Amino acid sequence: MAPDDEAIDYADLARELASMIHGYPYGDPFALLGWIAAEVRSDPGTRHGRAMTAALWGSRWYVKWQVTDPALVDDLIEAAGRARTVLEAADCALAGEHEHPLIVDDPEEVGDLVARIGDPEGWLARRADDEKIEAYACPGYLAELAAEAEEALKDARAERFEAPDTSHLDERFLTADGRADIDAVMTDIERQKYSSIDPTAESAALWAARRLLGDARPEEWASLALAVSHVAQHCVWGSAAPGVVALYRDGLRTFDLSALDRPCPHPEEHPKIRLRQVSALARAMAPDAAPVDEQDGCPWRIAAHVREVIDYTGGYLGVEEAPAEPATERAGGGRD
Repeated sequence: MAPDDEAIDYADLARELASMIHGYPYGDPFALLGWIAAEVRSDPGTRHGRAMTAALWGSRWYVKWQVTDPALVDDLIEAAGRARTVLEAADCALAGEHEHPLIVDDPEEVGDLVARIGDPEGWLARRADDEKIEAYACPGYLAELAAEAEEALKDARAERFEAPDTSHLDERFLTADGRADIDAVMTDIERQKYSSIDPTAESAALWAARRLLGDARPEEWASLALAVSHVAQHCVWGSAAPGVVALYRDGLRTFDLSALDRPCPHPEEHPKIRLRQVSALARAMAPDAAPVDEQDGCPWRIAAHVREVIDYTGGYLGVEEAPAEPATERAGGGRD
């Protein structure tokens, strides 16, 4: 990849693009996408810019399901919008002399499209019988692809990076005196049993995360954090929306991890909290539950679990995690 048209091997670029769209990139897919966005923005009207517009269009579904950085999606949306504007103004160079071709959403076909637009001579050296090569490079045709990419990416931006509203769940999850009903929260959380994301469980986890960020009472912190962690641990398996996972992390990062800075008072090593144990422990830590075993509910053990889930979700989002700072007004991760 290089900005100088003559230095670009479009056949190699086509292979790299196809491997990415297949889901098995042999390079850095995010660097490739960032480069494509920059090249399209630079000058979409050139033959190289039109080839990159085709590459952007072909990448749109990969971007939707694999990119976790909203800034990169925003760059691609901006690039698609600029390409649409420039190419619509140019319109068809040979109006009425060709039909716009149909292109299948197939990784190899997308790669071929980029190669035939970017390097027509090289393409014709391999495919001398391609009589429609100029139709593929038509500005009017590529304006349509740019518009389609822009719309798809905007939809993906909203769907993947904006966490759904959960205010309607206050009626279900708050008691008459304004406490979190941990049993009701966990009833919905426990619907998350398989790799695919259960929407009811996800909504409950989002509500719990927002509660941690807002009006959670000290005695609710541990149970709510465990509730969030139960669904957050499925984010990779279920390809959870990055905006949802980011909200989980924001909620978990309010949890006081200062217990990890002090030696645990229990001499024996605590067993790790397993996924199958999270639900029972969250219920056991609820303020109206019977006293929990002090080792099972040890603040150090729960903080270690929360820290692990923060790191895990950070890895999913590609976030380099700095040590979380304990909340200044919170004295501990356990219940009073």
